[in-house]
Amino acid sequence: MKMMKKLTAVLAALLVVFSTVVRPVKAEDNNIEFDQFLNDLFVEMMEEDYMTMHFSIADYQRAGITKPDPNIGRIKLEDYADDKAYSEEVLKKLQSFDYESLSETQKHDYNALKFHLENEIALNQFPDFDFAFTPTEGIINNLLTNFTEFVFREKEDIDDYLAVLASTPAFIDDCLELTKTQAAKGAFMTDSALDDTLDQIAKFTAKTDDNQLIIIFDENMDAFEGITDEERADYKARNRDIVLNQYIPSYAKAGEVLETLRGSRGEAIGLAEIPYGADYYAAKARMKSSTDATVEELLDMCTSFLYDTLDEYISIYRSDPSVVNASETVDMETPEEVLTYLQNHLQDYPQGPQVTFDAKYLDPSVANDGIVAYYLNPPLDALKDNVIKINGNAVADINELYETLSHEGFPGHLYQITWYLNTDPSWLRTAINLIGYTEGWAMYSEMRAWEFSGLSANYARMNALDTAMNYVLDCAADLGVNGLGWKEDQLTEYIEDLGFNSAIVPQLIDFVTSDPGVLLPYGIGLLQFETMYKDSVKALGTKFEPIEFNRMLLQYGDRPFGEVRKDMKAWLEAQGSEVPSPTPVPSASPSGEPEPAHSSSTLIYAIGGALVLLLVVVLLARRSYKKSA
Repeated sequence: MKMMKKLTAVLAALLVVFSTVVRPVKAEDNNIEFDQFLNDLFVEMMEEDYMTMHFSIADYQRAGITKPDPNIGRIKLEDYADDKAYSEEVLKKLQSFDYESLSETQKHDYNALKFHLENEIALNQFPDFDFAFTPTEGIINNLLTNFTEFVFREKEDIDDYLAVLASTPAFIDDCLELTKTQAAKGAFMTDSALDDTLDQIAKFTAKTDDNQLIIIFDENMDAFEGITDEERADYKARNRDIVLNQYIPSYAKAGEVLETLRGSRGEAIGLAEIPYGADYYAAKARMKSSTDATVEELLDMCTSFLYDTLDEYISIYRSDPSVVNASETVDMETPEEVLTYLQNHLQDYPQGPQVTFDAKYLDPSVANDGIVAYYLNPPLDALKDNVIKINGNAVADINELYETLSHEGFPGHLYQITWYLNTDPSWLRTAINLIGYTEGWAMYSEMRAWEFSGLSANYARMNALDTAMNYVLDCAADLGVNGLGWKEDQLTEYIEDLGFNSAIVPQLIDFVTSDPGVLLPYGIGLLQFETMYKDSVKALGTKFEPIEFNRMLLQYGDRPFGEVRKDMKAWLEAQGSEVPSPTPVPSASPSGEPEPAHSSSTLIYAIGGALVLLLVVVLLARRSYKKSA
């Protein structure tokens, strides 16, 4: 599929977000032509990109997929216009179907694909902002993730892996040429982000014979059955030669070229100060948040949520002041213990398939400092086995490990993805990812997991609220700085209006400008799910059943939040209730006009400096995120 040539699409493949396999059409009064359209589109995607296919399907021949050439792909500026035209063509075909002729499941498939294509069309208009080398979402870390997680099932996979590895330097050269074009127009990452990327490159290239791409490959070869000792030695030698003489030098070259572009961004702080940056960011925010909301509307959501969350935080503090100095820990030690405990405490969730898991710590040379952990999605035809990798340097203690594994494992990514894939969904739905929903579910899972952590109720809830404020405040700053062009004084005003200490502002700006939009799926997704949870509890009272609420959220997989809220509305109406009206909350946008005081602002300063200091420490401490890969 042509759209797979675009850099962001290539990176989506590198992250291996979802996987599936060609299966018989389900009988649900479906529109057969529509199912065939989705299937053809899925097959085209699998046959266009080798890495997407390899991570998506364990047995591509049995699935009826023709294997594409094993390479990482190429990219050029002209691809963006071609991809936009292609997406417009697919969207036109999609819209030719009679929506009312579709089953309920197909309507959700239609809406998800429509949202995805519209986002592709919008983002392909801005190739100058498709940055390849940002610290967290760029290719430096994501390429390594794919190569270190590559699974060797058959002997041909070994040859394919080496071919893809050898093709990577050419792809990196393409990305560098595109980056030079962007930088010449002032569209480049900040110097701080550049420093982070260069640190990643230096950390990786410092290791040669002990490089993880050599060590892990050798271990895989030693464990691989079906090859001779001579073949095993030959494969190891070939891999070592490519890593030492092609792959590592390509990273070193990237570092050298990127250094020459330092300062290309000029005096611009956020994306909104670069020509067309605000328009690009608005399109990216829509995609990242899985909503149709504008930047201003998203900011209002964040503001309202922060006021409410801070009110609850302060209410707990006033009833139990000792909670802020408490030091309770969950009664577990290892990742295996945590995941087993979480897996055995899913009483509020519908039963999923029987699955196993393997949780391991990453070697520091391939661990991104900004990523706490990731979940590697399984192929649909090998759904049982699941992998989670943890960056030990980014996990401070056992409580943070518990929270992280509830996000990556149960009831987070591992549970949500395997639950949905076990429902035999549309092939294509598993190949497009609405990240606001998926990361939002994982953040919602963190919030709920504290409730059965074994910690005291107040301490557990404070941990959940800490997480919520961290991510949503980051999102608000991101939206203001990158979407609306806020300067430091405007963000300071916003932070102080909320009731936070503005000492966090310089570091907050540095963080949100290093990787614009990276935390929107987490913060916006969290507040969406949490708001729906609270609305449903309020509407149903004692009739509220968590397991049925969660079933409603999970049933149609990752989809735009507008669709999820429609499903919630129908679910409530079926029980004789309706969505409660939202409580009006004053805006904290720095407009220069005085706003009515909110209780959070008054209360936090009335309590005293200790809580303010605590909040500042917590907010500064968390500058990393989790991902599903």
